[in-house]
Amino acid sequence: MDYWQHLNAMAAACPTPLVTQQLNAMTTWRQAVAHGQLPVQPLIRLGLPAEERLSTDPVVEQALHRFDQLARNFRQYIAYHYGMWAFVSQTLAETWQATYGPQRYLEVAAGNGYLSAGLQAAGSEVITTDPLSWVGTNATGRAPLVPVQRAGATAALWRYGHAVDAVVMAWSPDQEWNDAAFLHTLRAAFPQLQLFVIGERHGATNSRLFWQQARFVPDRRLLTLNRAFPQFDAINDRIYRMR
Repeated sequence: MDYWQHLNAMAAACPTPLVTQQLNAMTTWRQAVAHGQLPVQPLIRLGLPAEERLSTDPVVEQALHRFDQLARNFRQYIAYHYGMWAFVSQTLAETWQATYGPQRYLEVAAGNGYLSAGLQAAGSEVITTDPLSWVGTNATGRAPLVPVQRAGATAALWRYGHAVDAVVMAWSPDQEWNDAAFLHTLRAAFPQLQLFVIGERHGATNSRLFWQQARFVPDRRLLTLNRAFPQFDAINDRIYRMR
């Protein structure tokens, strides 16, 4: 039994209001990305609190515990099968556009271009790039929502940096050091560009050297942006501005 079948089986075995609510949210999200669309709303918090995993029926309690484990791994399922790592939504893209206005963006390490698609639909111009090095191992880059130019982050910056107002980097891998070189190039050659980074500080995304070298730009508008990008699992990814 695969992940999705197992999740639905566990939900059917313990149909509490919270389980049903979370299953509905995950189903809506999965349907959108499976059809090459950006989900409309951000995900709700997934996983069951300890008190919600208790039952007088041992079979139901076991199903509750298993549903909790599966729900907390929803990100990994979607990432592997649909190439989405940063869980962005139409609501986030529309909030982004309303907060910062229309701009010309370069997205690097874009994968399937979910964020690019959202920003374009909201009214901004976006150049979408990715090295496409993950195509052989998972769904990242196999079915992009927008045209993706093949280029690493630093190469894309040299190629397109003069033509944009801002750069976006969402969920850059944590085991590669290229992001630190990219950051150095942006500071040295393109200091006028805004840099937005979506990821988990000192966590699941970007290299250790990147976070050590990062200089954060104070911007109260990020509070509005991050309210449209709520945490839904154990990974605390946020939207930052950096230089």
